[in-house]
Amino acid sequence: MNAAKSGWGYSIFIVALTLRLVWVVVWSMHQGAELKFPDEELHWQLARNLVHNGSLVSDDGRYAARMPLYPLFLAGFAWAGQFGMGAARLAQALMGAATAWLAFMITHRPFGNRAAVIAGLLVACDPYGVFFCGLLLTEVLFTFVSVALVYAAWLVARQTREGPGMVGLALLGPLAILTRPSSAGWIVLLWIILWLLDQRRARVNRRIAICAVMLLLFMLPWGLRNRAVLGSFAWLSTNGGVTLYDAQGPQAHGDSDQTFMQTLPELATMGEVEKDRHLGRLAREQMWRDPARVVRLAGDKFLRTWSLRPNFGEYAGGLTGLVSIAFMVPVLIAAGFGVARSLRANNGWRVWWRRCVLLALLWLPILYFTSVHCVYVGSLRYRVPIMPFVEITAAAAFLSTVSAPYRRTGNAHTIHRSR
Repeated sequence: MNAAKSGWGYSIFIVALTLRLVWVVVWSMHQGAELKFPDEELHWQLARNLVHNGSLVSDDGRYAARMPLYPLFLAGFAWAGQFGMGAARLAQALMGAATAWLAFMITHRPFGNRAAVIAGLLVACDPYGVFFCGLLLTEVLFTFVSVALVYAAWLVARQTREGPGMVGLALLGPLAILTRPSSAGWIVLLWIILWLLDQRRARVNRRIAICAVMLLLFMLPWGLRNRAVLGSFAWLSTNGGVTLYDAQGPQAHGDSDQTFMQTLPELATMGEVEKDRHLGRLAREQMWRDPARVVRLAGDKFLRTWSLRPNFGEYAGGLTGLVSIAFMVPVLIAAGFGVARSLRANNGWRVWWRRCVLLALLWLPILYFTSVHCVYVGSLRYRVPIMPFVEITAAAAFLSTVSAPYRRTGNAHTIHRSR
């Protein structure tokens, strides 16, 4: 069965969109113009100032406090004020629904229709995927870009010639970094994985060269702009050192608390770039002095990132906590079974190999971002973009007996590609 012609994919999109639209309407009616988290306020400031003043700058004068893609996305709605907030949330609902559809598409060919439907429904009904559509944070956009990027990489790994997958790989890698700077290492590792999987070195070298050129072309305007206004290219924003100090400074406990920005007197005389470099240096010195503490903090951050219920006190208990636990526990258990079952070569080595390739692409971001947030701040919100990969793996526990891409028909030795 051709996944593109299957009504299941579109049904999953509708389910995901309905859940998110209902939540966004309820959230917007409840919150109005109030933004719940400091990062929401910062993103909206950047977008609003770009629209009204022509400059991507925060109210306190920071030019590269965040990467530009999400504020640029919000700028398309900021001109409408409070109503723009609601419209941005609706747009995020569409992106969340599209992510569920992509999960279905990724899963269909290697694992079959049954697993694809389950993967799509898990992503569609993920309570955090639904919840974050109401927040002006990068999670929804970055989740969509990340899943689309893995889908593109999966297509590239299967293709013998250039096609849509290559276009997606070249474009989505830079967009991921322009949304979240922490994804830079993931993009490089993804290129390495694709290089290792492709034995035709000339072809894969050409593909990676194209991706590298596109990355430079996308990042160059951001770097040149920062050079002009800050005197530094600040390719990955001026927040890296601040975040590292937040995660590793003497005050760190695994969560985020940037009150130190007001308690360190030397910061008052420093510019944006100088503050970031200074705090990064202090954080690295602290890590070097006490590596055992780094390990202890890593454990705390791991538990925060993969907590079964929200870390935020307001949502940790009650119905919200129960819903979170009821969703997370079976998904994580199924993911373990999914890995084991998907590696069974009951349909021949080609199906087994394709599943292995997809598992490598799925687990790379899971392991990478978990490791990153064992060093930097750990929070449940940072696992939201990698949950679709866990959910696809979980769905593999229910994979069809006969895989979609290769079916035996008539003669047991005849294998054809399904279309």
